[in-house]
Amino acid sequence: MSSLTPRFELPLLIAGQGQKDITHNEAIVAVDLLAHPFFESRTAGAPPPDPQPGQMWIVPPGASGAWQGQADRIAAWTAGGWRFIAPAPGTSGWIASEHRRVRWTGAQWRTEGPVDRDPEPLQVPSGGTVVDVEARAAVVALQGLLRSLGFAT
Repeated sequence: MSSLTPRFELPLLIAGQGQKDITHNEAIVAVDLLAHPFFESRTAGAPPPDPQPGQMWIVPPGASGAWQGQADRIAAWTAGGWRFIAPAPGTSGWIASEHRRVRWTGAQWRTEGPVDRDPEPLQVPSGGTVVDVEARAAVVALQGLLRSLGFAT
């Protein structure tokens, strides 16, 4: 039996293990970070000078300092220092610097959905003849779909 979980390599308690509280606490810290990932950025090429516990970044390729060699991993600052977590396929989170979500495909971080901003409201068309009425109905239906997907207000 492995002493780590298969997806995120969280430490497991094993029979006869001493200091089980340490193993348990390590797992709780990792779960706390991964339960609702909120990344500061995915473009910072080096660790920030004064991170706060719980802050996380996606390490870009070519990063330096303590992040060197950790490309595409999640870098999390904790009371014990930097922790690097390999994302499992499907891992997703919010990137504060971009105001959008990303998802790990197993090979890359892919941007999901529109930028979270206040878009200008779509204008409902008006006026015209019979052909225009049909076109207007199609445009209104398309606008409804865009709103439901979060691309417009």
